[in-house]
Amino acid sequence: MDKRLAIVMTATIIPNAIRTAHVDASQRRAEYLAAIELYSQYAEVYFLENSTYDLASDPAFHQHANVHIRKFPPSVAHDKGKGYQEFEMLDNWLNAEQCPPSRWIKVTGRHLARNFDKIFAECLTENQHELIIEQTRAPCRVALTELFYITTEYYQRRFQGIYRECDDDAHIFIEHIVRNHIRASDKFRLFHAMPLMTGVRGTSGEVFGITLQRRLRRLIGKCLYPLNEKYRFL
Repeated sequence: MDKRLAIVMTATIIPNAIRTAHVDASQRRAEYLAAIELYSQYAEVYFLENSTYDLASDPAFHQHANVHIRKFPPSVAHDKGKGYQEFEMLDNWLNAEQCPPSRWIKVTGRHLARNFDKIFAECLTENQHELIIEQTRAPCRVALTELFYITTEYYQRRFQGIYRECDDDAHIFIEHIVRNHIRASDKFRLFHAMPLMTGVRGTSGEVFGITLQRRLRRLIGKCLYPLNEKYRFL
């Protein structure tokens, strides 16, 4: 197993899920290519894609020697939502990859972390925690899955197969399920540098960024986080 830190980008150029407003394949393609340009500067990139788009015939995706294209068929469970399909693809990738990296940063492919230099440097030197992931506080307690650091061993132990619990139509989202599968005894923490994510939301088509309100809420949550005696999600 490769011990270097890698970046895993998940992608669906032609959407195949309910509750998706951002469906323009040409725009989505451009967003994925912009993300590849950013993340390939830092490490080996595994670009996982699971739609009917013909990646093999698009030379723009094959310009970087350190970007490894991994193509998967569209999920048959289109009605279960994007989180189901994303973690199904992560499972399939790990099952198929002959020498997967031992640790990686997972990024939802169209989203850009504007402070990725800080995030990557933080993850590169991490040697104690198996998972670094953001969270939101009550009343909506979820793990934020658009970007997180994880070891392959931890993923296989905690997250393998959990996508089957997703059902977006029933409002059971991957963010809830991931949080539910993290144990108090696990070695996990928040990022020291909050990921400053920008992009277009697939569900609504809304352009988003980091607001002052989100920064303040996250600062309060981070201050309270170590005070939780079980080191559990707030």
